[in-house]
Amino acid sequence: MRQFVFLISILLTGNLYSQTKVKTDTLGILEFEELNHGMVHVVDSAVEELKGTPTGEHGWLKDLEFVKLTDSIKIAPKANFGTVYVVKARDTVNIDVTIEWIYPKVIKNEKGEKFKSVKYTTRRPTNIPSGSTYSLDAPYEMVKGKWIENIYLGDHRVFSRTFILYE
Repeated sequence: MRQFVFLISILLTGNLYSQTKVKTDTLGILEFEELNHGMVHVVDSAVEELKGTPTGEHGWLKDLEFVKLTDSIKIAPKANFGTVYVVKARDTVNIDVTIEWIYPKVIKNEKGEKFKSVKYTTRRPTNIPSGSTYSLDAPYEMVKGKWIENIYLGDHRVFSRTFILYE
């Protein structure tokens, strides 16, 4: 039993400090590191149109605060969950970071459009913590099951986190 608990502890701790490196021609080595994940309290800043998403919008955060380190999220209106990360590089520059959220099942918005996932690219600074969160804003987003967050640098998936949403 002790060996089992020790093995689980090592696996969980290793995942908390996991890092992925990507070599680029212009910026050298980029190193992705997750800093935190779970339930968050957010302060919204601006909302912009983002076609190809269920709500048709993308919100920018003024600030966020982690409420609880967890992979399990209780479904509720305006529930926010996600990841804070940093991309380390030799210079501090803005780079393209692609965020993908994969739903447990196909969802259909009020216009009848169907979505299995949402994927968009944003400009984020290196060497400064950034966040990627999902907010449950519409009734059709209240889907229990495994939600997967993937983060890409260029064509390389450097991070994947599974959140379990429950009622």
